[in-house]
Amino acid sequence: FQREGAGSARQLKNALEHRSPPALEVKNWRNVEGKGLSLEDMKGKVVVLDFWGTWCPPCRAAMPHLKELYHKHKDEGLMIIGVHSTRGGEKMDDFVKEQGIDWPVAVDVDGKTVKAFQVDSFPDYYLIDRQGMLRVADLVNGDLDRAVRLLLKEPAGIAAPERK
Repeated sequence: FQREGAGSARQLKNALEHRSPPALEVKNWRNVEGKGLSLEDMKGKVVVLDFWGTWCPPCRAAMPHLKELYHKHKDEGLMIIGVHSTRGGEKMDDFVKEQGIDWPVAVDVDGKTVKAFQVDSFPDYYLIDRQGMLRVADLVNGDLDRAVRLLLKEPAGIAAPERK
């Protein structure tokens, strides 16, 4: 599958792949019991990190597709975690309720998570395999379904080698 970006920006994202992903520095979790989630909690699942914002027309347009993808594959081990941009975060709750989003979502704290993942546009999709390794940083949006299906087919005990 294809990745977005070129040049030095792409090189920075490539350096994130096949490693444990940065921590999520987020607040105001929704659709989560307790204090929130960490990526460590997600081992054994394929995780799509969806970097989005309510102010972003392509993000809003993608929500019905994400909902369909999530409900189609959640019983196979798919988890989506929405990371809303710091900007407009106060509008996230209303949008989540209005759209019937039922996967975990939270607001980035001061842009720290966006910076750690080298997010440069919205929406951006990052995929984490069942072993907890960041496998794809900034996937081309049109390849999301195929990438999810491929990662879900991998056995839980098999992982791409970690980069040193």
